[in-house]
Amino acid sequence: MEFNEIVVKESPGLCRCCLSEGCYKDLGTEYTWMNETEVYADMLLECFDISITQHNEGPNGPNRLICEVCITRLRDACNFKKQVMDSEKKFIDMMGRGEFRPKMLIYQTQMKCEDAAVEQIENANVEYLEDEIEFGDDDLLKDSDSVEASVSDITVSALPIKGKRGRPRKATPVKPEKRAKVAKIEDKPKTSKAVAKDCLPGRYEGCTSERRRQNLKILFNHTSIMPFKWRGKYLCFYCGQNYTEYPEFRKHTKSHGLCTTKDYSLKIIKGNHVEIKIDVSEIGCEICNEPFNRLDDIIDHLIVKHEFDYNKKIDIPFQEYRLVDFRCLHCEEQFSYFGYLVKHVNTVHPQNCFICDHCRANFNKKRDLDFHIRNYHRQGGYPCDLCLKNFENCIQLRKHKNNTHFRQCKSCGSSFASLSLLQKHIQLDHSQSNLKCSYCSKEFHTTLGLKQHLSKCKVKILSKVEPQVSLNETQQAEPTKKQNVLQIRQNIHCVLNMSTAVPFKFFAKYFCFYCSKKFVEFDDLKTHTNLEHPVCDLKSKSMKNFKGERTTVKIDISALACKLCCVSIPNLDDLITHLIEEHKANYDTSIKGCLEPFRVIKDNMPCPICPNTVFRYFGILLRHMNSEHSNNNRICDFCGRSFRNAANLKVHITYAHTGSCECDICGIKYRNQWCLSRHRAKTHDAKDYKCPKCPEKFQSEYHKQKHLIKIHNVGHKCSYCEKMFTRNSFMKDHVRRTHLKEKNIPCSICNEKFFDNYLLRMHMVKHEGERKFNCTVCGKAFLRKSNLSSHLEMHKKYGHIPLQI
Repeated sequence: MEFNEIVVKESPGLCRCCLSEGCYKDLGTEYTWMNETEVYADMLLECFDISITQHNEGPNGPNRLICEVCITRLRDACNFKKQVMDSEKKFIDMMGRGEFRPKMLIYQTQMKCEDAAVEQIENANVEYLEDEIEFGDDDLLKDSDSVEASVSDITVSALPIKGKRGRPRKATPVKPEKRAKVAKIEDKPKTSKAVAKDCLPGRYEGCTSERRRQNLKILFNHTSIMPFKWRGKYLCFYCGQNYTEYPEFRKHTKSHGLCTTKDYSLKIIKGNHVEIKIDVSEIGCEICNEPFNRLDDIIDHLIVKHEFDYNKKIDIPFQEYRLVDFRCLHCEEQFSYFGYLVKHVNTVHPQNCFICDHCRANFNKKRDLDFHIRNYHRQGGYPCDLCLKNFENCIQLRKHKNNTHFRQCKSCGSSFASLSLLQKHIQLDHSQSNLKCSYCSKEFHTTLGLKQHLSKCKVKILSKVEPQVSLNETQQAEPTKKQNVLQIRQNIHCVLNMSTAVPFKFFAKYFCFYCSKKFVEFDDLKTHTNLEHPVCDLKSKSMKNFKGERTTVKIDISALACKLCCVSIPNLDDLITHLIEEHKANYDTSIKGCLEPFRVIKDNMPCPICPNTVFRYFGILLRHMNSEHSNNNRICDFCGRSFRNAANLKVHITYAHTGSCECDICGIKYRNQWCLSRHRAKTHDAKDYKCPKCPEKFQSEYHKQKHLIKIHNVGHKCSYCEKMFTRNSFMKDHVRRTHLKEKNIPCSICNEKFFDNYLLRMHMVKHEGERKFNCTVCGKAFLRKSNLSSHLEMHKKYGHIPLQI
């Protein structure tokens, strides 16, 4: 096939060597084959001098992929190149030692040829000899004393040595005065990583991120130095778990064992601007247990004594701390809190110098400079949105709000030192408040408390349900026309047999309409239905289950067409009209609602009623339809909840109100079985979830899934890195986020793209700039609630003003 005939699709999984589609390996990643390490991009460069380009856009995005067929051919080519180079080296070596001399022709006439022979050998410019071989006039004929005089004059013509890519190498002119010198050959043969992985000293040359990860791996695996993160607490560098006590934190970090360059914690370190905090309370080599005082000393020790391939040319921005006693490594000053030590190091001993253009202040990190500019040098000042006063910086504005607006009683105008004191004042002095719930008449002291109560008031919810209940009772009192179940089945039978519509059921997974076999992916269900159930039978059990109100079938119309004339018809109503008019189908158009059409397209499922709204998962689409496009006229008699249809109501009653919800151990009653099972697991350590592979039992479904992954290797596996997940949706998000690096949701202000709406909302806080999370102790305001929580933990730990929330 000619390459101009190949259609390149804009989808991930494209081999960059043959343009075939599939799930392939990355060119720049290390893989192990036959106990050897391979990097296919390096093999292409070394064997063929070909560099595969990398683009942010295109079928593979930032990835460069190669298929198994091309890997095999590349591996054979590298092995063949090594074979040729080894043979050439041996041949030249043998010729230099004179092993071919007895087989050469001997001429009786003397010929003047020494200079020509030596000149040809010198002009050969051999590249592939590893041993130091001396070529000279005497060495070439060193055995002339033991051979007759006729043998001493021999015509030796050096064989031509081929250069790269089969082109003859040009002869380099050699000066006469240099002929007698020793010709030392320094270049060594180039071999692929598939053959010898450790023969190249710079095998990470050109890949700074990979070289940096290799350095970190060597340092963390063979020394007592420990990496960590800090967010008000100690965070594990590998898994992010937080600790408040240093001994427990160090024990947890060491429990992770040896790290690899494929660990996510090392992969996210890209560039030399990411600061890596390390604990140097103990600096020692874990191979020979030798202690050291400085980081550079132990790095030199690993390179010299243990011969590790640590590249000191790679810049890694380490920030060293002593967590055991919070002592500064520069001035020996000791602190009681690690946050104070960090602030001291950044201010007094900065590694970098970022200067503010407005006030010429120095900062250690760019984020500190950005924070300073945002809070002290905003154009137009900092106006108060309540009284329109303007302030020079954000600190003065925050103090003004805390003292004037946030802690002032709206009834009497009194100001208080904290919000908790203001609430106590309102409760004691202004208890006769008119803030009452209009549904249950409950009194409140603040407007915020009343709003929170109104959103959860049960009387309000029941008042909304009552008109529907009365309407439902009125409808039931009126005589209704009995549904023609046989005609409904006939309608369903007609559409399924005469079109390409695929029926299915959905209960957290896709179920086959005919045999109830479950599938995770809808494409697998579609293939199963077409192969196993090509024809719908009216007498089948699946059709006879439709009785009364449960007479709707979910069908996929993403590739809808007529089976009789192969005409593509995207709309279900147009298809029904076509079947009636063209093929005389027995379909009763007076019966509505027996089919629910959906376009089940992977990761792109539009709502049937509002097509502009697209969903990634079918369950979320159903939830959207239940809340936005249904009247919810099915009422539960037990709790008053409303549902879209009778099927959902029946499932709810079965799950929430069937059987006893009373704990058989302590007698506490719960509203449904899920709450009861959670109570039994937490309070009584009940293990009701049994592993299907072994007799072990667990407290929850999540713990059972983790056990299946860890012990039995059963779960949802990533096809790229083979990592296991408890849910298929978690695995899909991992693939999109980590391997495909999808960022499809743009910011409307700066056009920066994000993976999902949650990250976009976190980003929008920077543009809005509203600090609505305030500390009740010191009045400091924060952009995010997580930052406030970390700040409050500091107050709680060091016994500042007691927290009253």
